[in-house]
Amino acid sequence: MMRILAGRELNLVLRLFIGGMFVYAAWDKVLDPQAFAMSVRAYKIVPFALSNSCALAISWGELIAGLMLVLGILTRKAAGAIFVLLAVFVVAIATTVVRGMVIDCGCFGAEGGASTSWLLIVRNLALLVGTALVICCNDGFLSLYAGGRKREPEPRF
Repeated sequence: MMRILAGRELNLVLRLFIGGMFVYAAWDKVLDPQAFAMSVRAYKIVPFALSNSCALAISWGELIAGLMLVLGILTRKAAGAIFVLLAVFVVAIATTVVRGMVIDCGCFGAEGGASTSWLLIVRNLALLVGTALVICCNDGFLSLYAGGRKREPEPRF
């Protein structure tokens, strides 16, 4: 089972799927940051004065990390950034669910997303697991610049 999870083909599929999804999700947010800032405000977590900056940071972070993941540029670091974003999304959605708020998640910008719910949290947790697999098991397969770990030179005796 571990061999399948660590397989390079699965890792490539996860990398392309998660990266592509983040590029798709970020596109409308980058083009219409004001609408996404309204979604950020709906969560009532970030102070109003910081909502525009937060919306810009999230949308551009999603776009850049997603592109890097799809292209295979510093894949572990890009997956790490997406992992952090997903963790923040899980916490934000969970706070709305616990507070009894039902709002549009803002996941895909103006194109629409889902209402905040436990199901949305489960979806993001599944994406977190996929992203963790990319972080742990990526070997640079079909990457432009994987930025992998440097190999230690083998000792000469």
